[in-house]
Amino acid sequence: MKSLFEVILFSIFYLGYVLFIQLLFEGDKLIEIKGQLTKKYNFVKTDTLKNNKTVECAYLSFLMKNDRRLYILKLDIEGIYQGFNAFGGVNIKLENAGQISVWVKKSEFNKIRPKVYRISTDDVIVYEIIKKPGNKEILSLLLTVITGILTLIYYIVNFKQEILAFLRSSRLAPLLETKIQSAAKDL
Repeated sequence: MKSLFEVILFSIFYLGYVLFIQLLFEGDKLIEIKGQLTKKYNFVKTDTLKNNKTVECAYLSFLMKNDRRLYILKLDIEGIYQGFNAFGGVNIKLENAGQISVWVKKSEFNKIRPKVYRISTDDVIVYEIIKKPGNKEILSLLLTVITGILTLIYYIVNFKQEILAFLRSSRLAPLLETKIQSAAKDL
C-alpha cells in the first residue's frame, strides 16, 4: 500500500514538473514574420570556435521590406564539396519568392538579429532547424538532480533506522554509521 502511495505521489510531482516547465518556457515558442526580400548577401568567412579551432562557414543574410531585422543563416562548410554554394537551394528560392515567412523565437522578436528556425517561400519550407527552442537540457538536468537529492533526504530522514540496520550488517558499518548520523543531525 505504501509503494502505491509513493507511485501516485511521484506521478503527481512529475505532472507538476511538466506543467511548470511548459509555463516557464512559454515565451520561447516560434512566431512567423512575413515579408518580401529586399537585399541578400552570401559570403564565406573563417570563424574561430571556443576551443580556438578555425572553421570555414558559409553565411546567407537577407533583409525584408518594412522590417529592420537582419536574418542570418550560418553553416559549417568544413569538408563539404562546393561549400561556397551550401545555401544554393535556399538562395534561389529566396530570390524567386513572392512571399517569405521567417520563424523566430517570440522572445527574440524585437532583436536586430534574431535566430532563424524556419524559412518558407510561397508556403514551401526551404530551411528548418530540427532542434527547436525550449530544449532546456541543463535546467532539466538541474531539476532532476534537485529532485533526486530531496528524495534521498526524505528517505534518510524517514527510514533512518532501516538504513542504519542495513549498514550495520555490512563491512563499512562503523565508518558509514557515523557519517549518516552526522548528516541526519544536520537536517
